[in-house]
Amino acid sequence: MGIRTLDCRLSAAKIVNSAFSIRLAILLISFLLVALTVSPVWGQDFSTAANAVSQKPPGACGPPEYACSRTDTSVVRAEHPPQLGDNPNYYGGHSGAGKVAVDPAYGNAILRVTDGNMLNGESFNTGASAEKNPWSYDETIFLASDETAQLCLFSFDSTAFQSDFKGCFNGYGHGGGADFGYTEADNGVFYNYYHNQFYRFVIDKTNWTIAADPSFNGGTGSFDPDSPNCLDGQIAANQWTVHDRALSSDDSTEIAAIGKQQDADFYFVVWNASKGCAWLNTKTWQVSQGWNTGLKNPVNISWADGVKATGPGGIHNAQIDRSGAFGILAIHHTGLKRKIFWTLGTNKVDATCQKCTSHWACDFGVCFWDYQKQTAYDMESQPIGSPAAQPNMDSRAAWEDWHVDEHLSHANAVQGTKNMYMAAWQTKGSSTITQVWEGELTGISWDGSQRTVRFNKHWNSGFGGFWGSARCDISHLGHYALCASDYEMNNLNNGFGNGKNQDTCDYTLDAAHRGTNSCRTDLLVFQLN
Repeated sequence: MGIRTLDCRLSAAKIVNSAFSIRLAILLISFLLVALTVSPVWGQDFSTAANAVSQKPPGACGPPEYACSRTDTSVVRAEHPPQLGDNPNYYGGHSGAGKVAVDPAYGNAILRVTDGNMLNGESFNTGASAEKNPWSYDETIFLASDETAQLCLFSFDSTAFQSDFKGCFNGYGHGGGADFGYTEADNGVFYNYYHNQFYRFVIDKTNWTIAADPSFNGGTGSFDPDSPNCLDGQIAANQWTVHDRALSSDDSTEIAAIGKQQDADFYFVVWNASKGCAWLNTKTWQVSQGWNTGLKNPVNISWADGVKATGPGGIHNAQIDRSGAFGILAIHHTGLKRKIFWTLGTNKVDATCQKCTSHWACDFGVCFWDYQKQTAYDMESQPIGSPAAQPNMDSRAAWEDWHVDEHLSHANAVQGTKNMYMAAWQTKGSSTITQVWEGELTGISWDGSQRTVRFNKHWNSGFGGFWGSARCDISHLGHYALCASDYEMNNLNNGFGNGKNQDTCDYTLDAAHRGTNSCRTDLLVFQLN
């Protein structure tokens, strides 16, 4: 069935750069990124004014090697962020959508996608987790959300390195919960829950309308987790809601957390395109008896090596490995301060990985964790169900550097290929850089080379609460990253202006609130060379 658009708010002020200025900017960036050469700076403190002329080595750039991005271990400080504002007195400010800048310390272009002229000063954000896939397969569309969690769409022209805001839409689920299809067959298609039903939504780029696919899920048009062969009416009876969710890389398996609220939910529900529904209950520690059996004859969990939860748990996060074979479960109050692995469709649960505690991302049967043994920059890869982990970073330059958090993205995973995963590193509440990879977007190799690529700074300060921290998503083909940023690193109390469309803001307030002095967050696209 089709889902009717309830509200489509188009931007009154789309990107207004003249054709001449866009061509000039692209010509300049192309010259900077390809035509010039630079000698790398190794093992020393590196300070730069962020608007100096950028230089890059010639040759093949971009995935999978990213040969044109730096790989040294210098601490890169800056006096201020690159100029992404219309007002030259501010490096950001409330206005500046369409601005492109190149930080000379990295040489990769940055596009400011949104500003305060859109949606009357609302902030824009990526999903609450970096394990989402907001990019279409061909990298011509990306999605985000506004302050009311509406799903917002943007077209993207890689040649011009420009985007166009197509509007925010009701009727298709929250923007932060949606995933574009990972496969070429699902190009221009996103999957999302809406009113507790799971849909395959198709975008018509000729008129930028969205419709639910009536042939989805065997012709039913949606998956109902409250059907008799799943939770059998419990969602409606208890007024539960679908919260965190994730999609596998073949677009055939979705896992979701269901209940009253995050950290109190106690059902994981899995949809599989050919098998139907399976579930796991974190109160009773039981699972469905295989697929499509409803609540009848539940089965007790079989815990690997006898390591088990000591009490009922509340679900914080629901994720899935790229193969769709394993659920990676973040559950509070279990007596186990670690992530738990569920072999989907079975009663097998593994809680033996004591060091699986950080934010994470996964490949096919392998996940990436920050072990934090001698430094906060200590990423390692570990096959699911195996105690053996492999170091992914040569972190000697950052030993004894702590108080750093990371969010990981690996939407660029391809089975049988060890593509880099991306980390956004951040110190909570800091307006200056003191550590090697602090405040950066980095590509991390897990092929044994321990090669770490430094793409750019995301310029988030970590002030402003939840939305002041960096959650960045790499595109499936690996050419771009999408981030929301308050742009306050080395730019405190300015950023992208405030919710009143003024060029300054108050960093002590929670970020992303229209009509207040809190600092706005805007979307940035980062080129990954």
